[in-house]
Amino acid sequence: MRYYNQTAIRPAGYLAGLIVLGIIYVHEFGVERFRPETIRDTILSFGCWGPLLYVLGNAVRPFFFFPAIIMGVAGGLAFGPLWGTIYLIFGTLFGAALCFGAARLLGRERLKRFWPKWTLLEQLDSQTELHGFRTLLVLRLAPIFPWDAVSFLAGLSKVSFWPYFAATVIGSIPGAIAFCYFGNALTQSLATAVTVAAIIIILTVGLQVLSRSVGQKNL
Repeated sequence: MRYYNQTAIRPAGYLAGLIVLGIIYVHEFGVERFRPETIRDTILSFGCWGPLLYVLGNAVRPFFFFPAIIMGVAGGLAFGPLWGTIYLIFGTLFGAALCFGAARLLGRERLKRFWPKWTLLEQLDSQTELHGFRTLLVLRLAPIFPWDAVSFLAGLSKVSFWPYFAATVIGSIPGAIAFCYFGNALTQSLATAVTVAAIIIILTVGLQVLSRSVGQKNL
C-alpha cells in the first residue's frame, strides 16, 4: 500500500477546493454582471482602500478564470491611464507569482498522473533550460498565448522563479497600458475610444509578429 505525505497534500487540496468554489460562484452569478463600470463603482466606493482592493482583485483573478481585460478596463475607468496602469501591473505581478507558487505547490508529479506525456511542458523545459528569460518573455509578449496559462505552465516547468518574474514584469507593461488607456478613453468621446482601440490593435499585431520572429530566430 502506498502512503502519501498528508502535510503536502492538504494545502493543495484546500487550494483546489477554494478555486473550484470561486469559479462556481463567479460563473453562476454571471460573468456578464461584472462589467467594468460595476467594478469601477465598487472599487471607488472603498475610498482610499480602492487601489488595494483593485490590486488584490487582479492578484486572485486568474484562479477564477475571470477575463483580464475587464479588470484592466475597470482600472482605467477608476484611476485613469497612469495610476490604473501602475495598479494593474502590481496586481498582475502578484497574481502571476501566486499562479507560479500554486503550480509548484500542486506539483509536477501530480500532473503526470493524469498526463504522463505532456509534450508542451517538455518543450517548455527544453527551451527554458537554454534561454529561460528570453523564452518566457516571448511567451508573455505573444498575444496568442493565454497569460494565465503561461503562469501556471511556468510553475510546472523547471524554470527558476526570478527569470520568470523578470520576464513577467516586462511582459505585463504593454497590456496594462493598452487596457487602462482604453478604459480611460471610454470616458472621453467615441472618436477617442475608437482611435485608442485602433492603436491597441496595431500594437498587438506588431507584438505578435515581433515575438514570432524572435522565437523562430532564437528559440
